[in-house]
Amino acid sequence: MQHLKQSSFREHAPVRGAARPAGGRPGHTASVGLYVFSGFPMEEYALFAAALHDAGETCGSSLKVDVLSSNGGFVQGSCSAAVQTRPLADALKELDYLVIFGGHKSSVGSNQHFRAALQILRRKGCQVAAVGGAALTLAKAGVFESSSCAVHWQNRELFSGLMSALAPTDQVCAVNDGDWSSCGKTGALDLALHLVADVYGTPVATRLAQTFIHTRLSDARSTQNGEVLHAALSGSGLVNKAIALFQDHLENPLPMAEVARILGSSPRRIERHFKQHCGTTPCSYYRQMRLDHARKLLLRTNMTLIEVAIAAGFSTCASFASAFQQIYGTTPNALRKSLSGAKAGPAT
Repeated sequence: MQHLKQSSFREHAPVRGAARPAGGRPGHTASVGLYVFSGFPMEEYALFAAALHDAGETCGSSLKVDVLSSNGGFVQGSCSAAVQTRPLADALKELDYLVIFGGHKSSVGSNQHFRAALQILRRKGCQVAAVGGAALTLAKAGVFESSSCAVHWQNRELFSGLMSALAPTDQVCAVNDGDWSSCGKTGALDLALHLVADVYGTPVATRLAQTFIHTRLSDARSTQNGEVLHAALSGSGLVNKAIALFQDHLENPLPMAEVARILGSSPRRIERHFKQHCGTTPCSYYRQMRLDHARKLLLRTNMTLIEVAIAAGFSTCASFASAFQQIYGTTPNALRKSLSGAKAGPAT
């Protein structure tokens, strides 16, 4: 079958730092806790829970799933929906997997019970995983234990600005020697399929993916396509390769002659393709990408104006401000001030 050829589970085996019982082994029921912070993303949660439910229905009783929170009771997620939960402390002795769901505004804060629970679970070999914004939540609190983390391309600048030791990765889901992580809605399904493969084996996970009509099972080689924002709109492979190259060199812009050399083409041919497929020159397109990058940094980080300018490939604040105002009709400083005013709210 074509889908079986696309499956990556047979080629990718998770490496774990601590041994834990295999859920598929006769006589053992794997226990999975779905821990939700207030405001958790309902779409990712629903996909993950549905995959585990379908796996249990297909394979029998070797999977036990509990929905958990710090104190139990109803927890409201996105879309104004809520789920009933049990206290995390009640499930500590039985969990083999703890999957954490949270939005980018979720916070561990001073929740010492949650921190202590993570330490207990890791010591007993429980695999911890973070879905979507939960990875940022755990990383900010200093309780995400892994060398890298799957971070959505829209939030990578924010993540990188906050973390120094933890490297964001372009993978859709990172299943390595520490905590697992995923980003994006379908990334949650990919992570659920990795868990199912861990419990039941590769064939079951592949069959489950087929029921979801999920045609690309992510592994360490599967990366996010969203980083190249407009590449999918172009019918030119040359343009798409140039855009990817631009994206990799926002801080240190490449001269078009160097771009042409790397791509094995000529500046005139690249310009002709850009005008045909994008309606603009490659230089203008490149400049727009750098300014879009700068605008995201201004809105999502506390970087200074000169730091943002340098990150977007401008050598001075003056040249950055001039280019920014020409495109957006306001200066970087004015945008920052307007953002601060909006957060403060109207004066009373």
